Amino acid sequence: MLNKSLSQNLIKDKNLLHKIVRSANITKDDVVVEIGAGHGDLTAQIAEKSGFLYAIELDASFAGYLDLIEKKYSNVKIVYGDCLDIPIAQFKKEKNIKIVANIPYKITGPIIFKILSERSVVDSAYLTVQKEIAQRIASNSHCKTYGAPSVNCQIFADVKLLFLIKSRMFIPPPKVDSALLSIVFKENERETDDGLISFVRSCFQNKRKQLKHSLIKHFGKERTEALYTSMCFPYYVRAEEIEPFQFKEMYYFLKDVEK
Repeated sequence: MLNKSLSQNLIKDKNLLHKIVRSANITKDDVVVEIGAGHGDLTAQIAEKSGFLYAIELDASFAGYLDLIEKKYSNVKIVYGDCLDIPIAQFKKEKNIKIVANIPYKITGPIIFKILSERSVVDSAYLTVQKEIAQRIASNSHCKTYGAPSVNCQIFADVKLLFLIKSRMFIPPPKVDSALLSIVFKENERETDDGLISFVRSCFQNKRKQLKHSLIKHFGKERTEALYTSMCFPYYVRAEEIEPFQFKEMYYFLKDVEK
């Protein structure tokens, strides 16, 4: 019996499971962390291809399924607990980690921001998420779907919506379709200041209003005017009209002015 409060939707179709594993390009050189192992259907597919797999599952009622997989595959370790409380860094070996996850809709945002915060040890992430979330994260500027999640993910990683997944492919079927999202981290952004994430969020607090209102509130009129002059922004510019790399430039400019 699945736990509705945990937003559990399992994938049983073997062709789709194979497609997810192929899309993640998993090899014997890879250490993979799976978030939300469930019955272990995807776990077994990853185990066949990976060097080592840590499969995290919150719901201990799945132990009957997962313990059998751990016994069958010597390269699998089942970890019971809340993925949001478990440091991904503890699983790192010689190479950075690949993450594969069929994410519960309820905690999609927290999981993605956890992965961003641990990007120093994560090579890439392949996540099944609600279709609208995937479209939002992969969105371009000047689109209604463009927002803080788009910018924060695209600053740190190359992001792609790989393919759509119909709701009927899940048990039980959710009310909306899903998508497989790839997040491949950029090597030159691993050490970027995490304060940038909070800065981007603050810029989108009043998404439909001119950006200057949010900036003046947090940084004052003088620093905001200096920023606009440096960036050659028109006074009426909105956050949704600014490219991801420009938010990084804005953040470091304001930090330098503060000094």
